[in-house]
Amino acid sequence: MHSGLAERRLQVAMVFVGTGLVLAAVTAGVLLRGLFFAGEMYLLLTAWYHLCAVFPGLWLVAAGLHGPSASLLSIDGNRRANRRAAALLLICPLAILALYGIHWHRGPLSAQGNLNELLRWGLYASFAYCAYYCAGHRWGARFLSAVWSLLGMLISISALLAVCGGLKLPFAIAYSTSPEVSATGARLGGLLEYPNAFGAVMAVFLLERLFALAVCRDAGESDKRCGKVQGRDDGSAVRGAPALPKEAYSGLGNTEGGREKRREAEVGRISFSGGRAYGDEEREERGEAEEGRTRSSRGRAYGEVEQEKWREAEKQTLARTVAFAEQEHGEPAAIISNELNESIGHVSKAISSRTTIKLLLRMLPLFPYAAALLLSESRGAWLAAAGASAAVLLWKRRLLAALLAAGAAPLAAAALLYRQLARAGLAVEPLPGLLLLAGLWAGALLAGLWLYRRSSSAAGGVRAAMLVLAAAGWTAAGSAVLVQVSERITGPSMTVAARGLYYRDAWKLAAEAPWLGRGGETWRYSYLAAQSRPYVGSQVHSGYLDFLLNLGIVGLAAVLLLLLAAGWVVGAAAPRLLPSLLVIALHGAVDFDWSYGLTWLLLFLLPALAFAEVRQEADNSSGTTAVKAAPGIAVIPSADRIPSNAAVNECLTLPESGTKASFCAVTTRPDTSIQARDLLPAAAHANSPGTKRFPRLLSRAQRLGHFVLKRRVRAATAAVCTGCLCLALSLLSFQLMKGAELHRVAAREPDPAGKIALLRQSLEWNPREPRAVVSLSRLLPDREAKDLLTGSLAYAPEDATVQWEIAVRSMNGSNPGESLHWIRRSLKADVYNTAKRVKAIDGMLDMSQRRLKAGDRAGGTASASAGLNLLHQFRLQADSECRKGQQHNDRRFGFTAEAEALELRLRKVLAAAHSPDAEERRVSVQTPTAAY
Repeated sequence: MHSGLAERRLQVAMVFVGTGLVLAAVTAGVLLRGLFFAGEMYLLLTAWYHLCAVFPGLWLVAAGLHGPSASLLSIDGNRRANRRAAALLLICPLAILALYGIHWHRGPLSAQGNLNELLRWGLYASFAYCAYYCAGHRWGARFLSAVWSLLGMLISISALLAVCGGLKLPFAIAYSTSPEVSATGARLGGLLEYPNAFGAVMAVFLLERLFALAVCRDAGESDKRCGKVQGRDDGSAVRGAPALPKEAYSGLGNTEGGREKRREAEVGRISFSGGRAYGDEEREERGEAEEGRTRSSRGRAYGEVEQEKWREAEKQTLARTVAFAEQEHGEPAAIISNELNESIGHVSKAISSRTTIKLLLRMLPLFPYAAALLLSESRGAWLAAAGASAAVLLWKRRLLAALLAAGAAPLAAAALLYRQLARAGLAVEPLPGLLLLAGLWAGALLAGLWLYRRSSSAAGGVRAAMLVLAAAGWTAAGSAVLVQVSERITGPSMTVAARGLYYRDAWKLAAEAPWLGRGGETWRYSYLAAQSRPYVGSQVHSGYLDFLLNLGIVGLAAVLLLLLAAGWVVGAAAPRLLPSLLVIALHGAVDFDWSYGLTWLLLFLLPALAFAEVRQEADNSSGTTAVKAAPGIAVIPSADRIPSNAAVNECLTLPESGTKASFCAVTTRPDTSIQARDLLPAAAHANSPGTKRFPRLLSRAQRLGHFVLKRRVRAATAAVCTGCLCLALSLLSFQLMKGAELHRVAAREPDPAGKIALLRQSLEWNPREPRAVVSLSRLLPDREAKDLLTGSLAYAPEDATVQWEIAVRSMNGSNPGESLHWIRRSLKADVYNTAKRVKAIDGMLDMSQRRLKAGDRAGGTASASAGLNLLHQFRLQADSECRKGQQHNDRRFGFTAEAEALELRLRKVLAAAHSPDAEERRVSVQTPTAAY
């Protein structure tokens, strides 16, 4: 008893810790700009991994002591394919984490970028485990549903309030003067500060609500067509039939007759999982009882015949109740019948009002989600939402009418709000803006509720008219939006063409390391060397290509398996969530919203929510039946109350040779595990056939004991390893956090000596950060700075900034060969940088002058020749880009007048170096200052 209580307390504590971690992660994901910048995540990751060092350890210890939780890997029953998909969903993040760990030891393109991705995927993997574990428990499942709703409302409402003037968010609105970027000149980015990623997130939440309402209405219509019984767990409420409130039975079950009736009812509910029966008649009656209970627990009963039978039975029950009350209390039957009817009427009104309130709450987020999606002006998010909806509607065609009815009014109101705010460039006064927002929201809610209920309750022509009205609302909303952004959709798109360049360059770069990639943030640290045109884009704008660059084909396969597993789990458990998952998968192919940690948290929350719905349905249809066992009767929970993953073996032994049947009592626990204990004394087993198999069973029990012992050892080992890994990641996060904090403090320090001290401390905590290395090198002498920069190349061998700083220090020296080496290397890492090319030519000119003044004619000539060579390459590159046009020349790369002046001076210096009297003449050339 104490062991079971301790186990339950351990599970409750684990659920509370898991839900707290989930809440902390999603809250940070919203407040920290979607977890896009790694520097803002270090504090969160430090605290997160400290807590995760405790939580997985507790789970693994519990698994070793009591067996692994079956709910962690069971989806929609015990199907093997679903369990494998759930396991794959949890394994793939760990595989990606391991791949980044391999790159950490192999030497990635950037140690800092690879470590950032390593810490990110540690967060994602542990978040997936926490969310999935919480979804397997009743309170955890409810908490996840609440977190999802609050998260969507927080993101959308904060963005709309920023537009309407009720909340100040500095970067919530992105302004642009280019009509190809924004049709209105302003786009809503919300807390994510990037309209495309914000639009994709809003599409995820919008489709989740729309399909939830569509599925709910479709289920109601199916119930109505089939004469469905709208039952609760106790089966006391039925659509279209009188219902007896629980109060009507109060005080009537305390007599001996009431107790006898309850005992008869409990005996009638006895079921047997193995399908054994005591006779044909009893088996038929038990089958009918189980079928009726199953329909009542899930709220289903099919056919007019079943409905009529239920009504007749309810009338008989009402009559018996009234007669019994009249006999016991001496009151007239008419008075008792009137009181019961009044109670039934009050209960019906209460149920109707509760249903309306629930429906209003379900429809409440539709308008802000739709308005935020439209104001983002993200064409990719709109297309992804349309494509995901179309894909699911092809599979579930009957949801189309329900979807039209649910979303017509909110979409029309959101389109009206978009048109009003677009005219003002998303800049309105607070009071009129808030009144407009509140009025349209209230109108959308009331109109949507009316249309939704009318279209579901009406029939014939009225129903067709409601559907036509809903379709008209969708058409009006789409037309209003398309008219506003028609030029961006039909005209040529500069952004689409630019992404085509990104993708081509990314494919070429991926071919250099096709299998395992080059580590985290490969594109960010190598796109300047790989770009074929001088565009500005530190993000590849495709999550799939980003993984191909980072982890190669192996990593991309892991991500694809992760998405497939998530889709399988969601499709098996809650298909209504599949459109939201498809939006994440589709939009991630054309933009870099996978660089936002919030997107991955949402992706892992969707399968957890699907599992939570299955868990809640199982809880609604399951429970514990406490019935005292009579001799010779097997007592187990009724068939509709047995969890789907329960396995009951040999609970009843049929009598042989006149012996009495042995039996066992089975009880269920809240964690859906089943314990069976033989309640018969030893004498009852004396003549049973199982006695002959006792030695074999004993041998199996011993082997099982050894296996359990080994499993505990393995679980304890895994718990220790997991805790050590979490502590190591926490220590790494703390080091990065301290290094970044000292770097920020040094940037504000006015004293050079104090700044040098702070930067040295920052590099002691984190020597992998190239920005801190460059900042410190600019404050040190050339020799010391060059040594510092050369040493940092071990962490970032192809970093363009570090290589350029080394080239600048080399140009201050006297070795033209070394200077030319580092100049060429830095320019190869940053091809289309006009300032660097001009500065390099100027540096070689200055070196040539210094060599000639020092009497080194050979050195001066070599330096001047190297400068002319660099200038010639610059001219060829600039002419090539000029012929291609200026469409993608975002960096304004071209041959400048300053470069032409340097060419004249280099030729003059070179001519002076070759003249006979060069040693007697002084070459005086004023070198202009070139900007970086």
